[in-house]
Amino acid sequence: MSERKNGYSSQVQNVYNYRIKKYSVQALKDLALLVQELPEDQQAEIFTKENMYELLKAMFKLDSKLWEDKELLRKKRRRLLPLCYDVIMLFNDPTFAALVAPLQCDVMIKEGGHLSFLKAVYYRSLISPEEEERKLRE
Repeated sequence: MSERKNGYSSQVQNVYNYRIKKYSVQALKDLALLVQELPEDQQAEIFTKENMYELLKAMFKLDSKLWEDKELLRKKRRRLLPLCYDVIMLFNDPTFAALVAPLQCDVMIKEGGHLSFLKAVYYRSLISPEEEERKLRE
């Protein structure tokens, strides 16, 4: 997004910014469709930890300079908090937790409490895939 496109009228700048937003929204929709339709092996090549981390880091990282601009900080909070809630609720879904963290999910169901499925996913993320496979065979 360009606030200052030297030599361009404000109308041209507005059209440019509109197109950036429009293309970005369409790209997000296209990515969602890929996740829904591509086979897992192809998804694994595209949606790697490295690729996804850069996107998530850019979305959720707050620059320490934001403390100086209270209005911008307020706007970011209003945008990010609902996203955070949605992500937490997706990870706290019992079906998701049972899929990605079956052993931890069983333990957390017995323990109960708030966000138990989110905790199961978190605890599973601390274990290597090899260790998980060994525990599943036991």
